[in-house]
Amino acid sequence: MDGKVNQRVMLTKRLIKDTLVQILREKGIRNISVRDLCEQAGINRTTFYRYYGSPYDVLSEMEEELLNRVQNELGRNGGDPSRQLEAICAYFYRNTEYIRILTDNSVKPDFPQKLFHLSPIRQMLLEKLRGQYDEQSLEFVITFVINGGYHMLREWLHGENHKPPTQIAALILELAEKVCR
Repeated sequence: MDGKVNQRVMLTKRLIKDTLVQILREKGIRNISVRDLCEQAGINRTTFYRYYGSPYDVLSEMEEELLNRVQNELGRNGGDPSRQLEAICAYFYRNTEYIRILTDNSVKPDFPQKLFHLSPIRQMLLEKLRGQYDEQSLEFVITFVINGGYHMLREWLHGENHKPPTQIAALILELAEKVCR
């Protein structure tokens, strides 16, 4: 019986998430009420509140799932930062609309850092920059590179003519290398 209950929970949560994505195509997270979400999903609010406290909680869980998926993608690409960044870009490219929706409505200000800290990019930056800056300045430079790379990815996904994922990954790494010199 536990299998059926768990499957029902998974299906209900998937319905809520899919419905949220549909609504996010038309309006931002700040403009979505639990009532709107439940009406469109065809569930009652009691069911919604069994799993979530607000649409922000749903979006937060979706962000965590994305980070886990990216982590899985990275696991397939060894420890090479360029291959791992290419894997992130390729995954984003294959899931452009979904990634756009999540990044445009992100509820966590540290989402870019979490995304890029999943890979050894931070470690690569630390190794290349060590000795060039004091600890506080080092963190500023790393934040600059991480946020710059994240926003480059966002711009790339919002563009009309997408460069191939390998090219955007190479550009991000090239710029990171230049900052590290």
